[in-house]
Amino acid sequence: MNHRTLLMTSVAACVLLGSAVLFAETSGSLNFARAREILRRFGGGELPKAAVRVKSVQPGLTGNDVIVEAQVETAYRFVSSPAGWKIAEIRLGDRQWESVELVTEAVRREKNRRTAALMQQIAQGLEAYRRDQGGYLTTDSIVTLLDQLAPRYVASSQRFDLWGTPFSYRGTSTGYQLTSAGDDKQIGTGDDLIIDNGTLRPLPQ
Repeated sequence: MNHRTLLMTSVAACVLLGSAVLFAETSGSLNFARAREILRRFGGGELPKAAVRVKSVQPGLTGNDVIVEAQVETAYRFVSSPAGWKIAEIRLGDRQWESVELVTEAVRREKNRRTAALMQQIAQGLEAYRRDQGGYLTTDSIVTLLDQLAPRYVASSQRFDLWGTPFSYRGTSTGYQLTSAGDDKQIGTGDDLIIDNGTLRPLPQ
């Protein structure tokens, strides 16, 4: 029988799992009260007002976002396993719990999707470059690649995937491979996202 325990803690509003900040898009001004209401209902939950304390609301990096730093007090359900204790659920409201495994899986899939989209933008730039220059770029450096492609062939030189790891590129004039290390941040493992000569391999499931 698994042992379970509840832990009350202060957490960051963006993921309810650690100390950080929340990046929230807004069409107008975002004040402390509105930010707190959004955070109370994060993930479809409804936490008590007293459980959310907004510390600061500041302009973001792009002009259409706001950085909210907050503390959220909630509960976690821990479950013991052969590998040790792990978080099984997080409480989002009175008698309302959410599976951490489901949340983690949803985040992983979304990061896969967005990373693949970034890679396809680079791939489109490479195809445009090949048509103009008669071949792909010959280099093993993602920095060199993007320096050559931006801004004519790609709008921005985004060289990191959604896990913060630089893309890997190996190319000759006749072919190339563009790779993201994926969730484990290790090149050459089963969760890599790979584009070969413009074709994205099936995403990991």
